[in-house]
Amino acid sequence: MEIDKIRDWDQFYENKNTFGDSYKELKVFLERIVDKKNLLDLGSGQGRNALMAETLGFDVTAVDVSKVGIHQTVSSSKGKVKGVVADIYKYTIDQPYQVVILDAVIHCQFEDLDNESLLFNQIEASLVKNGYILLITHQWNMREQHLKSLFNKDYPNLKLQFNQHITHHYLPPNETEEHTMEMSMMCFQK
Repeated sequence: MEIDKIRDWDQFYENKNTFGDSYKELKVFLERIVDKKNLLDLGSGQGRNALMAETLGFDVTAVDVSKVGIHQTVSSSKGKVKGVVADIYKYTIDQPYQVVILDAVIHCQFEDLDNESLLFNQIEASLVKNGYILLITHQWNMREQHLKSLFNKDYPNLKLQFNQHITHHYLPPNETEEHTMEMSMMCFQK
């Protein structure tokens, strides 16, 4: 990743809670997992999902290119969340995980497809039996269809469990009007 982009994310995350709280739909799903083990949040930003998962009882690792975001995550968790500063496409997943979350980092743009496929290969290999990959993307039917087709063809061991629409409201820093993001949460299980 370019130095300028990393600097931009660091600067962006100087503001607290830039994208608001974690999605309530994600929390409900994670709460339903009875025997909580470990969770990997790739592209964790300021840690909203990682922090929520840790409070539910998961052993959480958060990975993001922003050292500011990772510092905030680890500090907010009082050191309970393991933070790693790394580009998710260059990060080596070094242990099996029960849950892997990718929130708004998979774009399915032509220039990203090779890196995304390599990352999905790594995630598939690291997921425990019956583990979950949760892809949260900005809603776009073509992206969702691409991901369904890709997983069906290239990752047949990862079965689509559901694709849930999420309307996420948040108040960006230094703004007075609430913003809305339309998201899709796709869940695949090994």
